[in-house]
Amino acid sequence: MNSPERLPAETRKPVTGYLWGALAVLTCPCHLPILAAVLAGTTAGAFIGEHWGVAALALTGLFVLSVARLLRIFKGRS
Repeated sequence: MNSPERLPAETRKPVTGYLWGALAVLTCPCHLPILAAVLAGTTAGAFIGEHWGVAALALTGLFVLSVARLLRIFKGRS
């Protein structure tokens, strides 16, 4: 249908901004207990259960990166 190359830049920026925002919400370190409960019984859930510190550090890094990208996209749009 409409490939990203055909869409104007004004249309692509909000979409990617919202995707970065969704990633920020999902990787917020305060959601780690909820994420562990949802992923219980999976390999990712077992990793989170055994390595809380590593998981919290990784999620915090990804959260900071996604918030920075989100702010950059919406700040440049105004």
